[in-house]
Amino acid sequence: MKPRGASPTARALLALVGVLGLGAAWNGDGAFFRPELHLDLLGAQSVVGLCALGQCLVILSGGIDLSVGAVVALAGMTFAGLQLEANWPWPLAVLAALLVGSAVGTANGLLVARARVQPFLATLVLMVIARGLARWVPELAGRPASSKFLPAGSQGPAFWSWLDGHLVGVPTSGVVFAMLALVGSLLLHRTVFGRHLLAVGDSPEAARLSGIAVRKVTVLAYLASGALAALAGICQVARDVQGNPAAGEMLELNTIAAVVVGGTSLRGGRGGLLLAVIGVLVIGYLEKVLAINGVPSHWRLCVQGVIILAAVLLQERRP
Repeated sequence: MKPRGASPTARALLALVGVLGLGAAWNGDGAFFRPELHLDLLGAQSVVGLCALGQCLVILSGGIDLSVGAVVALAGMTFAGLQLEANWPWPLAVLAALLVGSAVGTANGLLVARARVQPFLATLVLMVIARGLARWVPELAGRPASSKFLPAGSQGPAFWSWLDGHLVGVPTSGVVFAMLALVGSLLLHRTVFGRHLLAVGDSPEAARLSGIAVRKVTVLAYLASGALAALAGICQVARDVQGNPAAGEMLELNTIAAVVVGGTSLRGGRGGLLLAVIGVLVIGYLEKVLAINGVPSHWRLCVQGVIILAAVLLQERRP
């Protein structure tokens, strides 16, 4: 028997410690040691984090979701438009946005599970469609396509201010992300559905022979990803104080990076949501360290790409 290397959790934590050490050494004239930097990072990364939770579920099931960024834009435009143009109360606007995201996720799942379209191609198609719909939404309000939804003043509705505010000193959206990550992790590892999801990702054929409804589990994984991306879109609107059809660009890369750096296998079946949270923090802190030290954005992208490749290469191979 070959000796096993460090566990995914240990590797993810080691990566986080390494990035924090890099920040301490290369601290941008002390900026890294300011508490507000870390709190702001938690709030800013909540959008990536919520999408990463859904991406992680899909990857654990053996798939991938390239549509998360487009869903952020479409759900955000739906939420902002209903609040600002149609004057809907925020609970109904939130519900509508979540339904839109869930619909896109369900469509992804049906294409993959029922039509047997490759996940990469299925979600790529839905990404393009959702991005187009996000640019079309303003026309429903009598505005030119691709217009932004902006509040009349410098602040949006009260719910936006609350969502972009703080709870006991912690960004509200960050609290939402942390709570969903904890609840989702418990459901993944303590419920029948969670065990079925991991079994499907590990071996769809073996799961099918064991009596698991593979298609249903797959559809539910993509549905959850769409709903979480929609929630991220709502948080993005509150943070930016606008509905932007261009929101969510590059989120596909960021979420896959977070999941992989956290140690979840791209082959499916191995990993977890808390590992994805660690990955989100690693990517977020790395971006912050590079930013406070004046590294141009194009080089940050190059560094992120190298990190994704390194994380994939370092993942343990299946026996």
